[in-house]
Amino acid sequence: MHLLINKIADFIRWRDWGPGKIPVFCILLAYIGVINKNFSLSFVFDFIFFMLFASIHSALGYVANDWGDRTIDKLQGKPNAFINLSYIQGIFALSILLVIALLSGLPFINRPAVIPLWGAWIFFALAYSLKPLRLKECGIWGLGFSAIAQWTLPVLLAFAAFERFGEWDMIIFVMANTISGATLEIAHQRYDRSRDISTQTNTLGTRLSSVKVDRLYTLALIFDKLALGSVLITICIGISSISQKTIWIALSFPLIVFYIITFLISFSEIRRSLITGEFLDPYYSINHSANKVLHETIPNFIIPTYLLFILTILQPANGILLLVFLYYRIVLGQADWRWPLHAVQNLLSRAMK
Repeated sequence: MHLLINKIADFIRWRDWGPGKIPVFCILLAYIGVINKNFSLSFVFDFIFFMLFASIHSALGYVANDWGDRTIDKLQGKPNAFINLSYIQGIFALSILLVIALLSGLPFINRPAVIPLWGAWIFFALAYSLKPLRLKECGIWGLGFSAIAQWTLPVLLAFAAFERFGEWDMIIFVMANTISGATLEIAHQRYDRSRDISTQTNTLGTRLSSVKVDRLYTLALIFDKLALGSVLITICIGISSISQKTIWIALSFPLIVFYIITFLISFSEIRRSLITGEFLDPYYSINHSANKVLHETIPNFIIPTYLLFILTILQPANGILLLVFLYYRIVLGQADWRWPLHAVQNLLSRAMK
């Protein structure tokens, strides 16, 4: 049984999309629960159903990408979900996953705007990697299509499924996650640039020189930092709007303070990297830094944990969601969360000097 679960996890590329996407969906849904003051048990079930829905569709996008890249990945020596499957077996497996994805969306099908957004998500998720469109090879447009497929449409769907579509905060979350998604895609194309050049994969990363890719990535990381700040401000406004009690206003500010301190120290790291000539990559590096805390630890662990904790205070039943998330991130993810704590200590000591 354990072996089967591992095979399924490998096939759906769980380790590639899970650590980055699951926390984002947790942030979105927990925030909507707070701002809508929806503390009923039905929210807990909707939360679980939407997480399954979003996870299955994320897996569909990555598996479709493996299908479209199976020849290229073989040439590059990269792992691929279809490497040990025949053409017929591959089509069958992809079709089964598509059917499961369609069934997973049924609980939200009657909610306004869900159907067109859902259809658009499936279209872009498949068209990005598969012929005849294969949007990933459309240069700068491919970058935009990737952000739309993986981030813009899922965020819109979350707000539609939880009946908060069209509100001002939706616009902030959509813009911020689209920027972050585009930054991640640039990071990925930069990381894969040499291999993509060897197989003549026509991405934006292969069309530009390595110097221009580095400059584009550096600029994108700055916007990514600002996007995170806009999300934190929106969250703080949402939490403080629960009631006029001082406790809720007080709870809305610790994240902002921590973000500002980390933000300032991250720029001192960037300045040092420019002096030494070492490129600072917070996503595809193992170096522990304030930039890594800012781009990964805060959005993927601290913010979702914080929001789920607030939800638990408001409705203890949400403690189930908090415990599951912590188990997923710390135990299943086998993450070493001690180094961010050490980094926080270093940040605070530097800030007080």
